[in-house]
Amino acid sequence: MVKRVISVTGDAYHQRSDSKDYIQHALDLLDELVHYENIPIEKLTQALSENPDLLILSVENQIEGAQDSVKEWLTPEISDKIVSYVDKGGSWLALHSGMLNYPLDSTYIDMLKGYFIMHPKQVAVTYQSYLAEMPSEFTITDEQYQVGILDDYTTVFMRSFSSYGESVAGWRHFYGSGKVAGYTPSHNTTGMADDTNLLILKTVITWLLKQQSSVRWKRFL
Repeated sequence: MVKRVISVTGDAYHQRSDSKDYIQHALDLLDELVHYENIPIEKLTQALSENPDLLILSVENQIEGAQDSVKEWLTPEISDKIVSYVDKGGSWLALHSGMLNYPLDSTYIDMLKGYFIMHPKQVAVTYQSYLAEMPSEFTITDEQYQVGILDDYTTVFMRSFSSYGESVAGWRHFYGSGKVAGYTPSHNTTGMADDTNLLILKTVITWLLKQQSSVRWKRFL
């Protein structure tokens, strides 16, 4: 059966089409065909109820066009629905802005385990992947996200290095019957097109799409 991947992309600082194509290019590298859809944030709740194999979020927690009076789209109800989707076997990828400005006390961040702190101005950033499937590194001009990790119940597989220091850049873990990953690159289309970056992202997506065993993991794993 062809697996279904849904993405939600685009916000005030990130073009919807850029992130949509970024994901498409990584999916094109998979060893299997998938059905890919890109939807607006307003349709996320409906998409969750349809139980796709993978949901990719690349949207910050702010309604587009609401910079003057910040309005968050993530309500406690939507947060709980995201967590329930993963807990019951779905896979979730927070890509770049999909971890940006979400409340630390939300069930979403508790599930994701990683959270955005800040980013300095764009500089040359080197990303080092420690994935057994894809150990490698690449350097691009990027916003180096400074990321905090809530606890030890995740595996950091990539770190970023620049003149501003180093930070976590990629992590993954099981959650209930599902899987979760965070991946910070990239803000720019040139970084999105980097071959090594795409291969690492493809490797992460491959892991997220793998059939899980029937054994249910405890929520903190």
